Amino acid sequence: MTIKEIETLSEMEREVNREEIPQVFYPWRRFLARTFDIFMYSIIWSAFLAFIFHVNLANRNSLGNMLDSFIEIVMMLFLEPFWLHFFGTTPGKAIFGLRIETPDGRRLSYGEGLERTWGVLGAGMGYNIPIYNIFRLWKSYTLCSENETQPWDESISYTIKDKKRYRGLVCIGSYAAGFFVLFTIISAQYLPPNRGDLTVAEFAENYNYYSEFLDINFSNEYLDENGKWAERDIDGTIYVEIGHAENPQYHFTIENGYVTGVSFAVEIKNNEDWLSSYDSQMFLASIAFIGAQNEMRLFSKIPKRIAEQISNNTFQDFDFTEAGIDVTCNTDYSGYTKSSFLFPEENSAENYFSLKFSMNKRK
Repeated sequence: MTIKEIETLSEMEREVNREEIPQVFYPWRRFLARTFDIFMYSIIWSAFLAFIFHVNLANRNSLGNMLDSFIEIVMMLFLEPFWLHFFGTTPGKAIFGLRIETPDGRRLSYGEGLERTWGVLGAGMGYNIPIYNIFRLWKSYTLCSENETQPWDESISYTIKDKKRYRGLVCIGSYAAGFFVLFTIISAQYLPPNRGDLTVAEFAENYNYYSEFLDINFSNEYLDENGKWAERDIDGTIYVEIGHAENPQYHFTIENGYVTGVSFAVEIKNNEDWLSSYDSQMFLASIAFIGAQNEMRLFSKIPKRIAEQISNNTFQDFDFTEAGIDVTCNTDYSGYTKSSFLFPEENSAENYFSLKFSMNKRK
């Protein structure tokens, strides 16, 4: 027998062996199992962003979402081999009764699992590179539809327990549960770090938390532990102020060491600049104080109601009660034209603006 004949025979034997290894040729089941796993990693990463870095998930921009997608793929690359090594499946694959082992029935080692997942990531998902990933997904779908073994599964036993319809319902229910978890994480971000009765320092911590979380900045100023404005160290950020926007000094009513009232007053005379509203300062103070009350729970509409009360009454009087806190604002001005700002009237010799804001616990 010649060397060429031996090589041909060996290739035929390898082909026979490949054909004898079980494979799953159900592209949509495999695709949905894969996407659920990635969805699960996205939930884990979202929780990390929310509770460690305090990133506002509801306002995540497209660049942030793109970065998140790559991090989720990296998580898949290193976590999936653990699932395969210890369980022979992943959460998504388990939903559809899919199992991955070696041909002799052994669970994959971590290294074998990592090699397989790397193959999926490259040949199957195009490293998640836009456009190229669509091409690779289509190629993978075509191979699977034609009952051809995927390149990363040539030495892998891929089996399916059954094809019962209830597994589709389990998939839908699992996605619903995942979205509920995401919604809960986003809602939990609106709970302040301090709840119940607040000291001045705790009020200031709540205020600064919401300021950072909602990206409401006052140049490089923040409230210190005494509730007074202080300046952060310069970090190279450039702040541009439009109009007159001097931060008001908050005053606190204290009983038994805890805050029962918060107020500030502003009076401006004969100012030549535009006047910005104090809606942001009033909103942050309100949510810092009211958000600490027992009525503020997961999925609460309190932040939305406070925002609407204040934003709908810019440069106007208003009063409302929320979670046992009475909130009042009295505004008076002359010599200004009202818009998003107050503009000094050209023909007015004088102008005047005053605002008195207060919050008090009901007794």
